[in-house]
Amino acid sequence: MRDNKSLRYKIAVFDMDGTLTQHVSSWQLIHEKLGLWDKDACRYQEQFLKGRISYRRFCELDARCWKNMPVADITSHLHAIPYNRNVKTTLRRLKKMGLKLAIISTGLDLLALKVKKDLQIDYCVCNKLYVRKGRLTGRVKIDVAHGEKGYIFRKLLKKARFRPDQAIFIGDSATDLPAAKIAGLAIAFNASHDGLAEAADYNCRSKDFREVFAVIKKANTQYNSGLPALF
Repeated sequence: MRDNKSLRYKIAVFDMDGTLTQHVSSWQLIHEKLGLWDKDACRYQEQFLKGRISYRRFCELDARCWKNMPVADITSHLHAIPYNRNVKTTLRRLKKMGLKLAIISTGLDLLALKVKKDLQIDYCVCNKLYVRKGRLTGRVKIDVAHGEKGYIFRKLLKKARFRPDQAIFIGDSATDLPAAKIAGLAIAFNASHDGLAEAADYNCRSKDFREVFAVIKKANTQYNSGLPALF
């Protein structure tokens, strides 16, 4: 791994669901696999989106649906979610380039911890399901709330000792917008939200992470060569 002192951007921070992995929501996937989405979970989401319940309450109701279920059954569904194309190759190259890697996700730790290990992620902040004696308790710890990714992004960068202008953020949805607005380089990966697409410095539309790598490499190469910045 190279020393990152010469790099303009020193850390790449990724959203997980829909960005690194193909399913847009690890929460929703569990409900779908267990046949609960159309029963209660879809209704809870609708109540949250209409402002009738808080995000915390929304998550608590979701987690309660899984009370007493074997954690092994849940992880087997989550761990089967595929990565987007060339994610592993791209992150391996970014590590070799000298970048630190991080995840900030409203998704679940049962998936995020696997992704962290698979992709050699340095920092990971996500939401956590409580487990006791191999079964879910029906409780959840919210470490990344809806609309708070900007705050978490700043907090993570402070811990990692990087400035926002030294950071890259890569995401796909409206929840990623607060962090994208702060980052020195914001990349939208097939954005599902017009606001994110407009705020991003670059929009990837190929569904292939080699495009993400090319953007980051070019930005850092121009910096090292003394050429004008790409964006």
